[in-house]
Amino acid sequence: MIREPSILICDDEADLAGELGEFFAACGWRAMVHTSAPDALEALHAGAAPTCLLTDLRVGHFSGAELVSATRRLPNQLQPLIYCIMTGHVLDTTAAKDFGVDLLYLKPIDPDLVLSDIQSFLEDTFKLPTGT
Repeated sequence: MIREPSILICDDEADLAGELGEFFAACGWRAMVHTSAPDALEALHAGAAPTCLLTDLRVGHFSGAELVSATRRLPNQLQPLIYCIMTGHVLDTTAAKDFGVDLLYLKPIDPDLVLSDIQSFLEDTFKLPTGT
């Protein structure tokens, strides 16, 4: 079991990022919210080591894919177990693998669905019950 599941949320829409952070915190997750990719990356370099990274596809002048790529270059112990991207852009044939992530969401996202998907992914891929 993951003792304290955690999520790092990166979205330049501060209200959405905050609401998602509050949702995950209410579900027993440690939520870290950042509104810029450089701030999120700094937290990761400092040892945040979240269970999950959930980032917008576009975060200011950065792309979520760039944040994911930079995160994947961190030492293993600092990398999230699961990577997710959310976007407000129509994605006809795009899949999560096109961005190098595990899960892909179209905004507006349903936090309950995201939490359920993340928990299922952790349980199925890592055999880690989240206990939430």
